[in-house]
Amino acid sequence: MASATPETSAVRPGLGRPFRWLWASTAASNAGDGVTRTLLPLLVVDSHPEPAAVAGLTAVNMLPWLLFALPAGVLVDRLDRRRIVLWSNLLRAAVLLGAMAVLAGDRPLAVLYVLAFALGIAETLVDTAAPAMLPRIVGSRDLERANGRLSAAQIVCNEMAGPPVAGLLMGVAATAALATGGVLYAMAAVLLTGMVTTRRERSERAPGVRAEPVLSGIRAGLRFVLGHRTLRLTLAASALYGLVFSATFSMLVLLSHRTLGLDATGYGLLLAAGSVGAVAGSWLAPRLAERLPPLRLARWSLVASGLVYAALGLARSPVQAAAALLCNGVFMMGWNIPVMSLRQRLTPEEFQGRVMSVSRLCAWGAMPVGATLGGLLAEALSVPTVFVVCGCALAAGALLLLAPLRSDAHDGPPGRAAPSSPQDSDPSTKE
Repeated sequence: MASATPETSAVRPGLGRPFRWLWASTAASNAGDGVTRTLLPLLVVDSHPEPAAVAGLTAVNMLPWLLFALPAGVLVDRLDRRRIVLWSNLLRAAVLLGAMAVLAGDRPLAVLYVLAFALGIAETLVDTAAPAMLPRIVGSRDLERANGRLSAAQIVCNEMAGPPVAGLLMGVAATAALATGGVLYAMAAVLLTGMVTTRRERSERAPGVRAEPVLSGIRAGLRFVLGHRTLRLTLAASALYGLVFSATFSMLVLLSHRTLGLDATGYGLLLAAGSVGAVAGSWLAPRLAERLPPLRLARWSLVASGLVYAALGLARSPVQAAAALLCNGVFMMGWNIPVMSLRQRLTPEEFQGRVMSVSRLCAWGAMPVGATLGGLLAEALSVPTVFVVCGCALAAGALLLLAPLRSDAHDGPPGRAAPSSPQDSDPSTKE
């Protein structure tokens, strides 16, 4: 089975009612993410201002991705995905609302770490299950458009609206910020109840899937990914992008301060420029995907992103840097949206969760390594050199990794069922 393309009769005008409920739930959930990701570091800094304590919070929050990403993929492929997202959001709501009483007075560092770890586990499940739901509720030709709208909601709510709201609420009371995050996650769960499960969404699992041990399920998922050339090479490119993104983003504040001479407000405006570009890209990428083969669009967007990173390192004025970050936001969506849609389209239903979990693990797992490499490179050379070197590496790596796919059978118009090939139809086949 080379593709999970839904039948043509499933394509409805617009994206359908189930997608609208999923979009609304995603927006509320990401607003909660934006509030909590800003709130937790502020709570730590307020009571434990040591750099090690702040760094430890980030490590604890990211740890579930390394520990549970692959098992989460197996669970997502075995259980009802809508219920996984619903109950994970309820868990996040309960954890935040319960933390209000514990953190009203003293704020023990251990409690803050437990809170971050619990939220990280729930996030691992939500971010694995939600994309795996999409091929069942929209038609194959609509995947780029649906992923674009979900990406726009994520950027606006998580990166643009959530952080300032958290900052304002923190100025009033920490409990108000915690309550807001909890209410947003609860709203996300309630909105998801509007997704009435249809007969097509209740298709039976293959016999014996539930009885398969978790480790066997993980191995089967990895065999499928590694045996599929398109998935394998695009995931390698995602890992490279994760390295470059984290290496450059970790140094962006120093580039802003030392090279461009910006204060905290100027740095915030630089970040806003990147977010605006990403929102624009989430609108533009699905429209380009209607006219270009998805792999071609993804490949050249990744190359262009690398060149823009290099240009950012060469920028000597805030305007040049803001323009580079805005363009990079557009190109980032030009990579993310078509390649995510392509993976959903190429992956059989029984592997959707595991492919999503491997994708997240490749991207997120590379980030701590990239941040470390960025710091070492800046110490050895200079901060602007980090951007130039990483940008050139991304552009060259994208060409090398994705060039073998230029004649791939799947590099065709969106929505067309891909022809089977011996390599891609047998998960255990190696090149």
